[in-house]
Formats: sequence, structure tokens, C-alpha cells
Amino acid sequence: MSLFLLNACGEAPPRPGAQVVAPEPPAPAEVVDPKADALALAKATDAGARLGAALKGRLTQAMLDGPGAAMTACSDEAQGLTAQVRGESGARVGRASLKLRNPTNSGPDWVQAWLTANEGKPGAEAALSSEVTTTPEGRFARVIRPITVEAGCLTCHGDPAAIPPPVKEQLTARYPQDAATGYKVGDLRGALWAELPVKPAAENPAPAPAPATPDPVAPTQEG
Repeated sequence: MSLFLLNACGEAPPRPGAQVVAPEPPAPAEVVDPKADALALAKATDAGARLGAALKGRLTQAMLDGPGAAMTACSDEAQGLTAQVRGESGARVGRASLKLRNPTNSGPDWVQAWLTANEGKPGAEAALSSEVTTTPEGRFARVIRPITVEAGCLTCHGDPAAIPPPVKEQLTARYPQDAATGYKVGDLRGALWAELPVKPAAENPAPAPAPATPDPVAPTQEG
């Protein structure tokens, strides 16, 4: 075989003046700091516990003045308490449900996915979620805690036929698109969630202990 044929079978040399494109460098390997992950997860867990304690404490106090006062607390104060915990902890926190009363509580996609996966389960069987995950926006600690329907929730969230007329009137006035009724004791009402970006351990000190709450797994209604 001639030298000409051997050259013809190989790659042709670049034409004079042709642009040679260099291959993309490999993406750098992700650096995972287990201590930073653990601290971020602890802070996210703490933020969720603080939000649950704050909301349940305020709702329990308001219920002493009747369902109307509790509804007002859920409608007018819950978002402020959520913002307060967010500011104190640095975490994104909130409540979410597949059957919303307040449209602002729709929750991010990863929370909606958890709700869909646990739809129809009793609250006691819905798995708590606690993980550190990498997204295009960075590495995040994420925590989800189920909200379980308790007897006191039924006045506003139970069978529509059993909700007292004055309460039903207030619900209609405040939430024309309300979908958050028809629950029974023990049902999964929704989720309380928290998300915190993972930072180097030196920039992310451990949280102070959260205030005690009687039932951290069923902390509050989704208003």
C-alpha cells in the first residue's frame, strides 16, 4: 500500500487558517464537606422546628378566643412568623399542601414532589425527609416534616357540612378558592419545610437549641 493511501485513510490535517476547537475541560469534581453538610442540616432542622413551635403556639393561644380568632391568626400572622424565622435562621421555611387554603403556601418543587409521593397516606405514615442535595444553584440542606390533622383542626379543615356557618362565612370571604377542607383526624394535611445553603463549616455555626414543642411532627395547620 502506498504512502498516499495510508495518508488518505487517516485524519486530514487542518486547512491553513482553519479554527481548531479545543476539547472542553472536564468539570471539576464536587467537593463535599461532611461537617458543613451536617451543620447545614442541623440548622435547617432547627429552623423547621422553630417555625412549627411558633405557629402552633400562636394558633393554640388564639383558639382560646374561638375559631374566628384562630382563623385571623392563621390569615394575618402566620406569614409574619414565617418571615421572622426565615430572618433569624437564614433558611427558607414554609408550609405547603396539595389542598391549599392560602395560595402563597404552594411550596417549591421538591416539597410538592414529597407531597405527591405521600398523598393519601395517614400523617403518621408520611416519611420525614432530611437530606443534603446538590442542585444547579448549589448544595442545600433540606428538611420536610409532615403536618397531621388533629381534632382541633376540624373546625376549619373538617367535613364542610360540619364546619360552623360563621366559620364557613369567614373562610369564603378570606379564601374564595379554598380547597383545604374534608380532612379527618390523622390525615396528612401538608408539610412544614426548610432549606438552607451549605456553607463552609467555619461560616455556619451550630444552631442554638430550638424551643420545646409538645408535638414536633404535627406542628400546625396550613393556613
